[in-house]
Amino acid sequence: MNRVAQAVLPVAFGLAGLVLLAAALAVESASALAAAALITTLMLAAVADPPTRSVAPRRRALGRITAAAAALTLGTISVVAGFSAGFGQSDDWAYVALAGGFAALVLLAPLAVLWRAQLELPILQSERTSFLRGAAVGLSLAVGVLIGFYVLPAVEAAVAVGFGLIAVLEGVALARPGGAGLRRVSTVDETRAVEAAIAHGPAEVIGFRRIVVRRTGGAEYLSVEALLRQKVTAARAVGIRTALESVIKSALPNLVISVRLRVADEAKPIRSTPASVLPSAPWKGS
Repeated sequence: MNRVAQAVLPVAFGLAGLVLLAAALAVESASALAAAALITTLMLAAVADPPTRSVAPRRRALGRITAAAAALTLGTISVVAGFSAGFGQSDDWAYVALAGGFAALVLLAPLAVLWRAQLELPILQSERTSFLRGAAVGLSLAVGVLIGFYVLPAVEAAVAVGFGLIAVLEGVALARPGGAGLRRVSTVDETRAVEAAIAHGPAEVIGFRRIVVRRTGGAEYLSVEALLRQKVTAARAVGIRTALESVIKSALPNLVISVRLRVADEAKPIRSTPASVLPSAPWKGS
């Protein structure tokens, strides 16, 4: 992820979440509280789910599980608060609508600035989608509050419960062993990029299997298992994984790359057949 965008994303989300939380506490709005919780959940998903170079898989999984627990907690609180608030509407509904609109602007402004800035790397689809999803939460809150005041008061409570349920679903997705999102078969170009990285990669790598591409929140994540000739030190494993991820990333810049290492097992010989995404996929030699 681009360093500038990586730094701006949590700052923008944090500011938007604080504005919504302040509005929720000031006027006792369940919908604003749920929006703040969902904004926080989306930030956790953007920060915790994508793999980070040179970080061990266990630490990646721990970060994702921690984020999932926080998301589930926030989502549950939002749902309970939405039902507890009932179907009435606060007299200070205008402040909630303004907070939602301001939060949307806070998240759209960095996207507009980064789009025109001279960056080392272009803004990725995952970064754009994260900002747009956050802005959509703010806009949905503002629209829901307006509809609740002018049309049906129960709409605001429905918005609060809906935000809470989305946060819970984000938490469930983060807690999945394979990470969030729906999986698909890798394309020919994606498979070739992995094959080239393995073929010209570190000498310890002799094969690969299980190319899996999953999509969540507009971002796509490619994971693959690399087969090592023999067991290596922890430091060398980090170097091998980083090198492979860098090469694959250069060929597939719009994907978040994750490489897992496995040591060769003589009982499971390498086959020359094409790689498969099935859990029982055979190893393919480099």
